[in-house]
Amino acid sequence: MARRVGFVLVFVGLFLLFFGLVERGYAYPRLRKAPLDQYSKPVATGTGSYFNRSPDKLREITGAQLQNVRIVRGDVKAGSDGIAVWDSFNSTVDTADQGVITATQERIALDRVTGQSVQCCGENPRHQGLTLKFPFGTEKTTYQFWDGPAQRALPAAFTREERINGVTVYRFEQRIDQLDIGDQAIPGTLAGDPATPSVQTDVVYSNVKTLWVEPATGIIVKAQQDVTQVLRTQGGEEVLTLIDAVLTYDQATVDANADDAASGANSLRLFGTILPLAALGLGLVALAAGLVLLRSPEGRRVARGERRPADAV
Repeated sequence: MARRVGFVLVFVGLFLLFFGLVERGYAYPRLRKAPLDQYSKPVATGTGSYFNRSPDKLREITGAQLQNVRIVRGDVKAGSDGIAVWDSFNSTVDTADQGVITATQERIALDRVTGQSVQCCGENPRHQGLTLKFPFGTEKTTYQFWDGPAQRALPAAFTREERINGVTVYRFEQRIDQLDIGDQAIPGTLAGDPATPSVQTDVVYSNVKTLWVEPATGIIVKAQQDVTQVLRTQGGEEVLTLIDAVLTYDQATVDANADDAASGANSLRLFGTILPLAALGLGLVALAAGLVLLRSPEGRRVARGERRPADAV
């Protein structure tokens, strides 16, 4: 009896040790990847001013209620084991009449673990740094994070830990101050110079972007931007505000992101730490107990083929 129990315990122990190693070395790394079939629709709302470009208006609108929607959809066939390809459509509208203020479309390729941009798969434009998520295992440091209007990656610095909906998040800030992102010719009447048919201006862009990131998954739980774009003459005079707004993820978006982040972090903890450690610990205990039984006096006699007294005829 002791011999059979010993063999069973040794088998169970070896199985648990194997399971723990496989779980940590095989299953966990596959869980720790951005999905190929990503779909998300974060919504940000706020108030601000913008220049209405409609031909029948051509004027600055102040105190407008604004809404920004970004739709992200994964192109599964274009992705691979190491790279995800996501298409993004981003628009900002005036909720009063649904008039479009800005609209952009991007194709983003990113490393499924680090979140870093990858130059492949028809990405457009050519991205740098992080784009739509942070790396798994985000650290308290500074990352290069992509900014659309600037068309480049700029530093996003860790500032502090916070909690959102019970989820621990890292708060990052990206500050962009009066960056010249292009030029634009406008009628002299809009520049206060009606005698001049056209005035050349620079597009000057500023933004304070704040990102709240769940560190285990790299999911951006909440985001906010305090953005301005103005037209400035070559003499340094600001003549027109294209947009001046503060936009923040709405509560429904934050709630959904927090739930996804908490679920993802719990799964990573379960499959990356709890199950492997439990399996290894129980496996070692079972293996040790089995070996002890096999090495007991009764176990040694049975192993040598000796009969127990009760078995003698």
